[in-house]
Amino acid sequence: MTEHAITFPFRKRCLATAIGLLLANPSYALQALSDDSLSNTTGEGVALVLDDFKMVFQQPNDLSTGSSYTRGLENPSQYDTGFIRIIPTGENYQYIQNKQFEEKYKIAYTNQYDNSHKAVYKTSETAEYNRVYQGEFDKAFAAKKVENEKTYREYEYSDQAGTLYKQRYDYWYNEVYNVGANWFLLPNEKRKRSRDAALNDLNNVDQWKNELTSRVNAKLTIDATPIAVKNAKALAEVYALKQVELHANQVIRDTVNQQANITHNRTKADVFIYGLALSKSDNSLSSRYSNQGFNWGSADNPWLFRAGTEKVKQFKNIEKDVGYLALEAPLATTTPTESDNNIKLGFWTDIFSRQLNSSAEVDPSTGAPKSGLDKEYRLRTQFIANGLSLNGSQTRLFQTLDSDNPNHHQTLGMASVLRLNTNDNPANLSFTDSNLDSKGIRISTAAKSDTLDGTAVTPAIDGSLAPVFHDTEGLYLYSPNVNLVLGNMYQPFVVGSEGNNIVLEVTRIPNVPEIYNKIYQNYEDGKGGYLGSTAFTGSTCNVVSCGTPLKANVNDSTAMYQGRNATHSSIAIGTVERLPNNMLRAKDHDNATGVVFKGVDGTAKNLGSVAIDGVLIQHLKFKTTGL
Repeated sequence: MTEHAITFPFRKRCLATAIGLLLANPSYALQALSDDSLSNTTGEGVALVLDDFKMVFQQPNDLSTGSSYTRGLENPSQYDTGFIRIIPTGENYQYIQNKQFEEKYKIAYTNQYDNSHKAVYKTSETAEYNRVYQGEFDKAFAAKKVENEKTYREYEYSDQAGTLYKQRYDYWYNEVYNVGANWFLLPNEKRKRSRDAALNDLNNVDQWKNELTSRVNAKLTIDATPIAVKNAKALAEVYALKQVELHANQVIRDTVNQQANITHNRTKADVFIYGLALSKSDNSLSSRYSNQGFNWGSADNPWLFRAGTEKVKQFKNIEKDVGYLALEAPLATTTPTESDNNIKLGFWTDIFSRQLNSSAEVDPSTGAPKSGLDKEYRLRTQFIANGLSLNGSQTRLFQTLDSDNPNHHQTLGMASVLRLNTNDNPANLSFTDSNLDSKGIRISTAAKSDTLDGTAVTPAIDGSLAPVFHDTEGLYLYSPNVNLVLGNMYQPFVVGSEGNNIVLEVTRIPNVPEIYNKIYQNYEDGKGGYLGSTAFTGSTCNVVSCGTPLKANVNDSTAMYQGRNATHSSIAIGTVERLPNNMLRAKDHDNATGVVFKGVDGTAKNLGSVAIDGVLIQHLKFKTTGL
């Protein structure tokens, strides 16, 4: 017999993998993982680069003919009517109405009370006193009868002057047993017969039995009367005061109800954001969209959506690993790069104040309300930004650590650095420059003409055209550089809710040196020294610097990118210079500019430059109310 041996090649690493799987702890699909195990998880991320990107929200059209900006229209922005609608759920309006009613009621009630007291108190008190007195007397009499009747009866049986027994005894002794034939009776016999006759009168003769009862009741009446008077007066006073209150309420009822009725109050908001547009920056603040694409990020410096872990302390002096999800814009370079300031952002809004009782019915085909919007209660605005750069911005989401405050304990936390910069070096900016609109923000409200403002309440309802705004009117912020630090891994920015309202809170810096030393900043005093402690490691974020610089690779000799671990914020608008100690100073010469108002007639009012530097948020809480 012949044997055949068949061999299969098997790599050693496959064998090692199989052994490892057999020895590993079992896990199952949909198995719950603890927060502690997840906090130890790290991972890579997703990189995103925008290449020749542009977008604008325009009206829906099932038979689209393309963007209005490519069809040679006179006013292509009139078709920027694609919208985002924000409908806040609002406050506890029943509570608001009750509170408002109480406030109005107190004022009206106080003003009316004296008049009502004069009108009804005395008559109500007298009538009620007369009504309840007999009942109160009967109750008091019955109580005193139980308490004193035996005592009073025993007194009338006693051999004392003025008692009924003494009266009957004297009668029988003087008028019967001490006259006529009875006069010859012995004195003791006279007294005995008189006592027996007197007791018989009190016990068996109706006339004297009734007299005994009358005498006892008279004393009980004396006892009960002041009690009945007191109780009846108290009841009558309570009743009369209630009648005064009722009378006052009846007089003021209609007025107060009308004043406190909030169903017609315009306490609800309805927000439409139209024509949201991103495009390449140009030199115009008159248009929201340039119809040119821009590049954002590169293969070496992209947008990142990633997971990470950092060892931190929050609220208490206890260090733990905190896992987070981060959305990071491309890093800002340490060397100014003009090509980074290449974004144009634009949109326009209709913001309405609606009545509380207005209809909430929505047209399912458009997402807009069917009614309830009033043109007379509308704020229509336009926002345009040129030369924007968001590079260096980031947002981290994580679960906060243990806290004694239940609103901060293991809830959603954020650490954000929001950077909206337009000019890397605005120190020499002048009001006479011809290219100010290339780097700036404009907020305007005026339409180009009444005809171009439209007659409809808002395009979302009837599909009408968007307004055409005036070319120059509005508030201008030239070369704004806004760098905001909203929370960090040591001082979380908490997102929560109270009832129907949103709560945004930058939590309080705890009195823990290991935490606040990483947040506070040791400022230079301008004389070669410092104002604080060397233990303070915080820093300010501005257009040039935002914390510890970052290297592209660990082996690089110099850092190519700005950091994003700064703890203090800054806002600069216009002609602002950066000093050697990283502080900002707004220039104040005649041509310094930044904040400018322009009218529809072309006149301009230059208010100069603005620098708000080194802003540290110790604790900040926002709560929406009445939206």
